[in-house]
Amino acid sequence: MPTPHDSDVDDLVPIEPHDVGVNDRDPDAAHTEAAHLLADEAHGVLSARGFTDSEIRHWTDAYIRQEGSGDVDGFLAWIAEQEHLSEAEEE
Repeated sequence: MPTPHDSDVDDLVPIEPHDVGVNDRDPDAAHTEAAHLLADEAHGVLSARGFTDSEIRHWTDAYIRQEGSGDVDGFLAWIAEQEHLSEAEEE
């Protein structure tokens, strides 16, 4: 599984999930706490790449809603995948 040091993750762009076609509605109540915990864990890595608190929260909400759970490495790899899928669709 990719780590925060992989090139795909290093290329993360600080944008909102809906900007790349990812639904960023709030997760259901059962998943809200998991999203908040993941946002806290990933905050240092993402804020260092220019993500705002709002963007981090929206990405974690979208990830938890779609994947159900996960760790920081999986989350960062998922963001990179979503951004790259969007780039590929634009070409």
